[in-house]
Amino acid sequence: MTATHERPNRFGADTPWFMRGNFSPIDDEATIDSLPVIGSMPEGLSGAYLRNGFNPAGRVPWHWFFGAGMVHGFEIADGRVSYRNRYVHTPYVDNDLDMMEGIADLRLSPANTHVIEHAGRILALEEAHLPWQLDRELNTVGCFDFDGRLATPMTAHPKVCPTTGELMFFGYQFMNEPWLTYHRVDAAGNLVQTEQIEIPNPIMMHDFAITEHYSLFFDLPIVFSIDNGGFRFRREEGGRIGVMPRAGTNADVRWFEVEPCTVFHSFNAYEQDDEIVIQVCRASSIMEGGMSDLGDQSTPWQWNLDLSTGRSSETHLDDHHGDFPRIDDRRIGQPARFGYMAGLRPGASPDFTAEIHKYDLRSGAVETHSFGDEAVHVFEPVFAPAGPDAGEDEGWIICLSHDDRSDVTTLNVLEAQDFTADPVARVELPRRVPFGAHGSWLPDA
Repeated sequence: MTATHERPNRFGADTPWFMRGNFSPIDDEATIDSLPVIGSMPEGLSGAYLRNGFNPAGRVPWHWFFGAGMVHGFEIADGRVSYRNRYVHTPYVDNDLDMMEGIADLRLSPANTHVIEHAGRILALEEAHLPWQLDRELNTVGCFDFDGRLATPMTAHPKVCPTTGELMFFGYQFMNEPWLTYHRVDAAGNLVQTEQIEIPNPIMMHDFAITEHYSLFFDLPIVFSIDNGGFRFRREEGGRIGVMPRAGTNADVRWFEVEPCTVFHSFNAYEQDDEIVIQVCRASSIMEGGMSDLGDQSTPWQWNLDLSTGRSSETHLDDHHGDFPRIDDRRIGQPARFGYMAGLRPGASPDFTAEIHKYDLRSGAVETHSFGDEAVHVFEPVFAPAGPDAGEDEGWIICLSHDDRSDVTTLNVLEAQDFTADPVARVELPRRVPFGAHGSWLPDA
């Protein structure tokens, strides 16, 4: 099958790496009602897999992170698969703005990093602005500010508590204070708490974590300074983790010192006796030479925070380079045995390998699924449970892969409990899906 897209050679070799190959944008919004399936879609797999990412609509942005948001959606039901892709039609996208042109207006988001569902709303997220709401057909509904209650940016990595249905998130700002603000939303979608958290520097805080009783803040030293040209890793500022009761205040935050490092994404966190365990993808530094310096790629690490002594310890879990870690979302904030991670090669740009990894976070065992050789690149793995009452490992891994030789993107479905076996179903798309960011599985009711 030959991939089709309007202008595959729109950008040449003199353009930045994130505008070439499968990083380069596609130019149209398409709907494909039925796609042929190789193998057999599992009978119990019914819902939508949505994936957000960077897809510049016009001018070349100065960083990969600043491309316009485009959501790719796969509806799976009764063994059939349909596809559609849509821009998140914010003013940033439709007016082809530069990132700094929209930085002061919280509505002017590229909405390009993640897409989640909570309280019946589908939200496209990017961490410097407000979220934007979509409908199930991926049409843009509009900017969403929780009925005027949200007056800060919203992280691209909020956490939904599987027990209470609450949504916890934060917003960081780097042009003016407060540098960090925490928010809590009830299960019905109402913003019920906003709390300013005192930190000494304007930092890039991409992710955080929750446990059953706490929210956890990663105060790590990617610090913003106009004099230094934007964000830059500053080891001398140190590193620490803030622990706050989920309904607590700034006065309740306890800070635990950790080795200065960078963490873009966490697997999970949970409580264990008098400790909090946090599992993350950690690198020694990123952006030490500025925003274009992505440094070395991360590997899995674990922090243990002792609530009785105030001390912390750190453990290197595995040597595989990678990021985009995920667990079964029904285990967020609780002990989770299994985690999944996309492989990345060390280097100056995100270079997805042909491998994804499955971790037994209890025993330390690692399984690797390989999709081929260096011409194949595999995106973030997302877990889809076999049903609401299925066990943690009962379900499927959904991920996209791209083959540079054929320029074909494939939707892959793997049995989570037979991780190294061939996919049970594959869908070769008649169009590329560019490398992007994060996605979610939205099960049918």
